[in-house]
Amino acid sequence: MKLAQFIQTETEQLLEDWEEAALDIAPELKGEGRPALRDHARSMLAFISRDLVTSQTSKESASKALGKGGGSVSDSGGEHGTDRLNQGLSVLQVVQELRALRARVTKSWSDKQRGLTEKDIDELVRFNEAIDQLIANSVSSYSACKDQETRLIETILKASLDPAAIFDPAGKILFTNKAMADLINAPQREIIGKTPLELGLEFAAEFHDEITKTATTCEMQRREFHHRLPSGRELYFDCQFVPVLNDQNEVEAVVKTSRDITERKQTEYQAWRNANYDLLTGLPNRRLFLDRLEQNLLEAERRGSSFALLFIDLDHFKQANDQLGHEPGDRLLSQVAERVSTDVRAMDTVARLGGDEFTLILKETGREGAKQAAKALLTGLERPFDVDSHRIHISGSIGLTVFPDDAKDIDQLMHNADQAMYAAKERGGQQVQVYQPWMAQSESEHMRLSRELDHALRENQLELYYQPIIDVGTGAISGAEALLRWNHPYRGLLAPAAFLSLTKQSGTTDSINAYVLEQAVTCSLRWRDPSDEAFPISINESPASFLTRTLVDEWRARLTRAGLDDSRITLELTPASLNNIRASGFNPIESFSRAGLRLKLAIDDFGMEPFSLWAIQEFRMDSVKVSRELVNDAGKGGNADRILEAIISMAHAINVEVVAVGVEKDEQLDFLSRAGCDYAQGFLFSRPLCTEDFESLLSRHRQ
Repeated sequence: MKLAQFIQTETEQLLEDWEEAALDIAPELKGEGRPALRDHARSMLAFISRDLVTSQTSKESASKALGKGGGSVSDSGGEHGTDRLNQGLSVLQVVQELRALRARVTKSWSDKQRGLTEKDIDELVRFNEAIDQLIANSVSSYSACKDQETRLIETILKASLDPAAIFDPAGKILFTNKAMADLINAPQREIIGKTPLELGLEFAAEFHDEITKTATTCEMQRREFHHRLPSGRELYFDCQFVPVLNDQNEVEAVVKTSRDITERKQTEYQAWRNANYDLLTGLPNRRLFLDRLEQNLLEAERRGSSFALLFIDLDHFKQANDQLGHEPGDRLLSQVAERVSTDVRAMDTVARLGGDEFTLILKETGREGAKQAAKALLTGLERPFDVDSHRIHISGSIGLTVFPDDAKDIDQLMHNADQAMYAAKERGGQQVQVYQPWMAQSESEHMRLSRELDHALRENQLELYYQPIIDVGTGAISGAEALLRWNHPYRGLLAPAAFLSLTKQSGTTDSINAYVLEQAVTCSLRWRDPSDEAFPISINESPASFLTRTLVDEWRARLTRAGLDDSRITLELTPASLNNIRASGFNPIESFSRAGLRLKLAIDDFGMEPFSLWAIQEFRMDSVKVSRELVNDAGKGGNADRILEAIISMAHAINVEVVAVGVEKDEQLDFLSRAGCDYAQGFLFSRPLCTEDFESLLSRHRQ
């Protein structure tokens, strides 16, 4: 039987015999599935059998013997080499697979023939030539694809902006791209053949460890590296180390690729810093401070050592802030933070809890050492500060407690230091007060009120009282001033002077501001006149301190959101407050008017402090409220009368109305009427009234 006919007839048996050898040569082919595996070999046998029955010249035969033949057999060999490359086989496995096919065919046919004739030998020669051609074309296509793949990978690595390199298992550099060479700051030709250790890289030891681990485990490794350039710039890279395996599954190289994650690291660090550090001073904030306090406590417990906790509250800071303005006040706080930080050890922690409150943790320090350190801090704070060409004098009240003598947990330590600091405040400030056990049983009036103020809003203890403002010409009620009162459960009705200074410590400032404005706006709309015009209500600066751009923006948004834009609210500011607003570079009345809100500004206590009439016009003031000290002496023919007449005349000249405050006598009212004063308020007309009583009074007047 001719060989071509034998192949066609015995194909399935030949494939079955070949399959066993092919799987032994390349176990990777097991995943391909038997039908696909046999189809691959069947196509090659079909090409070979057709080639055997195709006539060829002696020249074509010689070319095939050299692996230079063409035609369908060549095509089949090319496909075989490419397919096996894609399946992950080595070139040796590709050749062995075809040799196994040749061996199975020739043995089976020889056994079938039982002796070969001359023609059989010619056919066998042609068969071997076809197999040789398949092998040659398979190797050629395999190599061509492999070379292309290598070129592509090499080009990708070279063109990559991220550093990349290839190392041998011992760590010597076989290849590096330009980005890697630039990072190392050396020419590529000088890097090849050297190890990171020989190049003196700062991360060399870590690099070598990852290469060794990759070569030993045959597994990919991943690690982040930090590198500082000669310029001082810091870079961060996410690096992967990938093993390159040879035909024997041994690591012959390690490819290192990198991704620059510097921007991500900087973003993460900034987010962490914003969450843990005070943006103004750069000191740890409350969150980080509490974490460090806990760590110090655990460390002290473990070592059996002590540490001190100090609370510092600045004396006279509010006055300095009112004098300087908001932004210079912030600069003063920054200088305080810098001075306090300079006066303590690097191992200690200085933090800013908020406002003008600072805390210190003095590690491994007892009571006496802490007292000496606190006194040194106090002395440092007493030196004048230079802020915007001003010499500012402040001081501090320091409360001090010690672990474990005074307390053994964080909450008690914080409470102790806070009580000691308030004790220093109550004794006049500018001193250090060490925590004493009696403080736990003798809570100060100041501290008690501060604690009780936390509950006042929730328990509806705060209330607005209203004092009528009278039109001097007609005697009618033209408006009212809203005055905050605290219905204390034990102390009775408290005026703002008794408790507003506590709002900073209790953290209720914003809540009280919100309450005052919302109550006033509600009444302004409820007490509309017969023409449906909202009732004018003034809010003085004490319960609602409109001193910053942020606060004005907050109220504007609140009023707009609540749809209360047709209320008639006047904000009364002191000259010092208005000077601060002016220094900050914004006009609150413009901020409100842009939102379509009807809001007026009045200057309170006018006439007792120097103030520019130009500033009144600049801020489009609607009215000035003359100080009660001047009104008290009105009608007596003295300097007060002449000053009041001048104020009223100048105010009217720039279309500003005048309100006299503290009118208690008829002769005062008579003089104000003759001088042309527009409005008056005081006990002569009415004391401040609760909401219900004022509403009744207003109703009677309107009738």
